[in-house]
Amino acid sequence: LEEANMHFVKSLLVGASLAGLVAVSPAMASGNVKVDGSRFSMEVPSGWNPGYKDLDNLFMIFFKDSKSGAVLEGVYVRGAQDAKFTLKDFKKARVDQQNKAYEGKHHKVAKEGDATMGGAKGNYILTTWKEGDKNMEKHTAQHLKDGHRYMVVMWGEKGKVDKKVFDHAVSSFALAK
Repeated sequence: LEEANMHFVKSLLVGASLAGLVAVSPAMASGNVKVDGSRFSMEVPSGWNPGYKDLDNLFMIFFKDSKSGAVLEGVYVRGAQDAKFTLKDFKKARVDQQNKAYEGKHHKVAKEGDATMGGAKGNYILTTWKEGDKNMEKHTAQHLKDGHRYMVVMWGEKGKVDKKVFDHAVSSFALAK
């Protein structure tokens, strides 16, 4: 079954694979697959529905749990920042962007702190907002390396987001060699 899931993931990411952006291989942790990209790798749950966005300002791979609706994302934000750009600047830019995206939906930072991502210090942000009558939550870990910005994000309806999945993706995150 694991091999069938890997084949499914590979099939759906064929566009990204052909572009040399993503490859999939078995992961060490049970029930996960390792996704290797041209910028980073991380482990994601096998059986989650994959996809990707390749936009001017970012490259994102994402995986959706069909049972809970939760979405796990690995993001590379294109365009290197200058040497003065800090993790604090990255966090502020992210919160400002999310405030704008969820304007009028009671978006707020519920928790923030440090995270270890890619073996280095990073930021952690938990935000919440309302989507109709649903309470939503988003976990974001940020990594900054030589002006390049990376994020692991997991979001969905509050109570349906398994933070252990997010934490595993963050701990398995590594920059491409």
